[in-house]
Amino acid sequence: PLQLHLFLSIDLSPRIASLHKAHDAPTVFGVTTGAPAAPAAAATAAAAAAAVPMRVIQGRRFDYVVKVAKNSAELRSVASLRSRVFREDYDRVIKMDDSLQGVQRDRVLSTVEWDRLERRTQGGLVCVGAWLGEKCEVELEERILEESDRSAQLVGGGPVIGALDVVFGADGAEDLPQDVRSSGQGLLAYVSNVGVLGPCRCTGVAGSLLNFAVEAAATRSASRVYTHAIDLHGRSSLYHKHGFRRVSEAAAELEGHSGAVLLCKELR
Repeated sequence: PLQLHLFLSIDLSPRIASLHKAHDAPTVFGVTTGAPAAPAAAATAAAAAAAVPMRVIQGRRFDYVVKVAKNSAELRSVASLRSRVFREDYDRVIKMDDSLQGVQRDRVLSTVEWDRLERRTQGGLVCVGAWLGEKCEVELEERILEESDRSAQLVGGGPVIGALDVVFGADGAEDLPQDVRSSGQGLLAYVSNVGVLGPCRCTGVAGSLLNFAVEAAATRSASRVYTHAIDLHGRSSLYHKHGFRRVSEAAAELEGHSGAVLLCKELR
């Protein structure tokens, strides 16, 4: 049976994403708690962000589609991805019986994250995913399918290969992490839980997801986009390549993650 050794008000999303290889997404933190109702401005921002058209990306080895996950089936696909990409991080906050292993364990973790996404998207969170397209090298496709849960794959579509979350809030909003709330003016966007399936890392998927999130924030006239990261690669990191700059060390709520920094991209 699933045993949750934590207060039920705590968000069960992973507090850090798994470390990616060089030039892919550095670790990003998801630090929001509970599922608070979004203020009117944030809810409007989320609705505008969800209206951003999907993007078809034609890569060298495979094609993929980047879009907002808008229904339960798409959110389930993202949750399934995270049960694999963030497995070690879930293990830190969720205690399960040792008899649950492998696919069975992943599906329990996926169900927990699916429930979180269902609740949080109703409160204004925007979940952005990347789905594999029709063109893909045969060997790579086999690796992707091997690491994916086919039971969570969309009917008539490819598996999800990457995802991130975006939350909107006015300056001072409780939906935002502590060190973001007082760091800007007007409407702000915060990106978290960036994750890419192993075989698809270092291929530009994380950058495409981030570009989509920034465009969604700009569509709603957000003044800044923030994120937390373990800045492993300095100025060669994904975020610096996309115009993010270091603001400060991470706040106290992120202590324990060596090298954690707050990054920001100015939009206007």
